[in-house]
Amino acid sequence: MKKIISVVMVLLLLVCAIPMAVSAEEAQVTIINEAGSYVIDASQSGPVDIDGVKATVTLSDAQVSSKGRSAILVKGGSDVTFVLVGDSSVSGDADAYSCGIEVEYGSKVSFEGEGTLRVTGGLWGAAIGSYGTDRNIPAEERVKVGEITINSGNIFAYAGRRGSGIGSGYHVDANLITINGGVIYAYGNECGAGIGTGYGTSGGAIGVAAVGDYSAGRIVINGGEIYAATKWDQGFDYSDLAALNANDPGTFAAGIGGGYGSAAPDIEINGGKVVAIGSCGGAGIGGGRGTSKTAQYNSDTYKVNVKIGGNADVTAITANSRSKEYNSGGAAIGSGRGTHTGGSIEITGNAKVVAVSATQAPAIGASKQKSPVDGATPIADSIVIDDNVDLYAVSAGSYAVDKDAASLSISPEYFGSSDRWFFGEDAVAITDITNVKAESPKGEMTYTVPTGSVSLWSRIKPVQDEQGAEVKKTTLGIVTPLAMAVRFEDGSVYYSGDSVEVEIGKDYHFQMCCVDWSTRDTNGEKKIHKPYETFYPAATASQHVNHGIYSDDGIGLAGTAVYTVRISDSYTERSYDEATKTFVLPKGDRVLRTDVNKCFMAYRFHFSKGDYNKQTGIDKVVYDTGIEHENTLEDFRYNKPLESLSVNLPLGSTVTAKAYKNYEFIADADVFVEIDSENPDRSYTDYYWPY
Repeated sequence: MKKIISVVMVLLLLVCAIPMAVSAEEAQVTIINEAGSYVIDASQSGPVDIDGVKATVTLSDAQVSSKGRSAILVKGGSDVTFVLVGDSSVSGDADAYSCGIEVEYGSKVSFEGEGTLRVTGGLWGAAIGSYGTDRNIPAEERVKVGEITINSGNIFAYAGRRGSGIGSGYHVDANLITINGGVIYAYGNECGAGIGTGYGTSGGAIGVAAVGDYSAGRIVINGGEIYAATKWDQGFDYSDLAALNANDPGTFAAGIGGGYGSAAPDIEINGGKVVAIGSCGGAGIGGGRGTSKTAQYNSDTYKVNVKIGGNADVTAITANSRSKEYNSGGAAIGSGRGTHTGGSIEITGNAKVVAVSATQAPAIGASKQKSPVDGATPIADSIVIDDNVDLYAVSAGSYAVDKDAASLSISPEYFGSSDRWFFGEDAVAITDITNVKAESPKGEMTYTVPTGSVSLWSRIKPVQDEQGAEVKKTTLGIVTPLAMAVRFEDGSVYYSGDSVEVEIGKDYHFQMCCVDWSTRDTNGEKKIHKPYETFYPAATASQHVNHGIYSDDGIGLAGTAVYTVRISDSYTERSYDEATKTFVLPKGDRVLRTDVNKCFMAYRFHFSKGDYNKQTGIDKVVYDTGIEHENTLEDFRYNKPLESLSVNLPLGSTVTAKAYKNYEFIADADVFVEIDSENPDRSYTDYYWPY
C-alpha cells in the first residue's frame, strides 16, 4: 500500500521564507498520481487528488473534508476503485463550488466493499459526481461529469445546494450512472434529483440554456437496494396520498432522473429494489418539473424514457405541486409538469411496480398540465406493459395509466370498462374514497384521496398451481417473544421481524421454539447471534437486542404444541380457536403475533432459601454466559448457568431444568410448561426449587 502526502503550502514556506498563516487542512493534500493501491484512513483529514492513474483506494474509517474545493477529486482520465471499510465520511465545502467526491469528465469511479460511506456535496455540487455553477451556460462550456459505478457497500449521498445525491450539480448534465449492488440512499437538495441531475433550468430562467436542455444522462440499475428522494429528510414509507402531500418538500425534482428543468432520456432498471420519490411537479422516476413559459422551453431535447424489467421491484411516488394544485403535478413514472411529453415507458419481464401519483397526472404517463409549446394536454408517447408484470397504479386524477398515449401496448384484459374508475382484473371496488384499500405486489395498501377524483389500476400476476388453478400469495410477518422463534412444518425457522410468502386460504402448521442462548457452538467457537427486531419498520436500534438461534440438530428447544395459521381472503376476519389452536388473520393485517401467552410462558426459577449465588440451567437453551476462561468445552456448554433465570418457553413442552450452587450441580427436574391455571391471563409462571 502506498500513501503519498504532499504538504504543498509548508514546502512553499520553507523555500520562500514568506511568513504566512496556513491551515492544517489546506496544507495536508494527498496526491495520488502513480498506479497502485492506497489507503486513506482516520489519519488523513485533508482533501485528496487522484490524477491520471488507475488505482484502488481503500477508505477505512476515513474522515475527509475540504476548504474551497472538493474533498476528493478524481481527474485526468483516472480509473479509481474505492473499497469501503468501516464507516467513512467525505464532505465538500458548503461555501464553495465543490463535491464530496468529484468525478471529472473522462474519469471513472467505482465503489465496492462492505463498509459505509457518507458523502456530502458542497455548494451547487453533487455528493458524488460534479459541482455546478449558478450561471445558465451553453452546453460546450459546462462542467462535465465522469462515469460512476456502485457494485456494493452502504452509501449515503447527501447533495449540496441545488445538486443531486449521485450525478451532477447545478446547471450540469449527468453522464453514466450504473448501480449493480449495495444499499444506497441518495438525496437531492433544492431542486436536485436523488440520482440524476442537479437543478437544471427554471421556468423563469434567462440565458442560453432553456428548460429541457439539461439531461440526466444514462442511469442503469441492475441490483441492490436504492432509495432516492429530493430532500435529505424525506422518508420512503408514504403510501397514503394525503400524508404524501402533507410532507411534500416542494423541490420540483424527480427522485431518479431530472432535477428542475432537466430531461431524463435514458433510465433503465433491470433488477434490485428501487424506491424513488419526486415532488412538486417532478416525477418519481423520470423528468423534473418543466415550465409554463414557451420561450424558455426546448421541446426537442426534453425527453423522458424509462424502461423497467427483469425482476426489478420498483416503487415510484410523486407528491403534489405547491399545496393543492392537483392539476399540475408530475407522473409517478414519466414526465414532470410543464412539459410537452409523457415520454416512452416500458414495463416488462417479471417486474413488480407500484406507482402512486398524488396529483391529477396519471401514475404512469404524462403530466396533465397544458403544454407550454402548443397549449395541448400532454399524452405519453408510448407505453408498453407486458403480461407477466405485477403492476399497481393509483392516481388522484381521472385514471391511473395514461391510456390516451400515442402508442399503447397493453393486454386488453388489463382494462376495465370505465374511464373514470379505471380498474384491472384483480382490483377491488372503491366504495369509500377517503379510505381506499386494494391489493398490490406489496400487499394491501390504503389511500386517502381528494373527494371525487381517484382512479386505481391493480393488475397482479396470478400464480397457478399444478392443476392450473389460480393461487393468491401474500407475505406473512412474524412477531415472537424475546429469545423465541417459529418453526413451520417444512422445517423453516423464522424470528421476530422475518416474513414468509404464503398462499391465501391455506393452512400452515407451526411450533414455538425457545432459542439457544449459548455464545459458543459445538466446537467451542464463538457464535454470532441473530439480531432481534420488531416486525414494525419504525423500530429503532435501541429496541434491538441479541438472541440465539434454533436448529433441529440440538440447538434450542422446540415445543410440542402444534398451531395453525391461515390468511383469510377477507379484510375483516380475525379469530383464534383454542381447541384447534388456529389463528385466522385478515388479508389486511397479515402478521402472526405469537407474543401472547397462548403460545408461550415465561418461567421464573427461584430457590426456597433465596436466590443469592444460586443458578439455573436448561438443556439446549442455557449453555454458558460467555465468560472467557481456560476450562473445557464441556464447562463452556453446561457449567455456566444463570442466576434466578427467567426464560420464555414453548407451551406444551417438557424441559429439563438444573439447579446449581457456585456452578456446582445440585439437582434437576422435568418441568411441564403450561399456563398458570390460577392466573390464566398472566404471561409468566414462578417455579421454586426446594433448595
